[in-house]
Amino acid sequence: MHSDKDLPLTAQFDHDEDEGGESSSGRWLLSYADLITTLMVLFLALYAMQLAKHKESEIRSAAQRTGTSTVAAIGKMPAVDQALLAALETLRERGEITIVPAARGVEIGINAKILFNAGDATLLPESLGVLGRIAEVLRAAPAGNILVEGHTDSTPISNAKFASNWELSSARAGAVVRYLVERGIEPHRLAAIGRADNFPLVAGNDPASRALNRRVTLIVQR
Repeated sequence: MHSDKDLPLTAQFDHDEDEGGESSSGRWLLSYADLITTLMVLFLALYAMQLAKHKESEIRSAAQRTGTSTVAAIGKMPAVDQALLAALETLRERGEITIVPAARGVEIGINAKILFNAGDATLLPESLGVLGRIAEVLRAAPAGNILVEGHTDSTPISNAKFASNWELSSARAGAVVRYLVERGIEPHRLAAIGRADNFPLVAGNDPASRALNRRVTLIVQR
């Protein structure tokens, strides 16, 4: 009779595998699988963080390019539009509005977070200072049509008040129009238009992009 010591080395290894190697090998594979899964999750998290940083950089670059082009375009504005810009410069410097040239006039943009709660079309009390100043300036400006456009982000909405972003954007534009009329702007100069999410300011569906796309714009025509 031969003992294990009498077996060749390879035979001893095979003999050990037959007796208990199956469970040892299984434990090793489980540990290896856990390691691979952990590494995969780590690399996915790093990749997601890198995408977020890249998107933030894109938005910042786009804002800088817009600011540069706006400054250049402002110098070419007619005197009446430059006067409107000067009258609203304080609001623009505080970041409460944007002003850019538009076809036959200028476009005043107001971020929706200044005006409304999420999914609502009731003007916030803190928005009245901004809108009041805009109304004051528009009353003194030469007569011209004012198109008030409501814009939403691409997130679908469906609640008891609004069946879609069309209704929400239209209601928000209408709320601003009603306020301007109450502040002395002639009703025949105004029009409320709902744009839903069809004219985004920036591309993307991340929180930063959606926040920029939710806005109300006033296109003041000459």
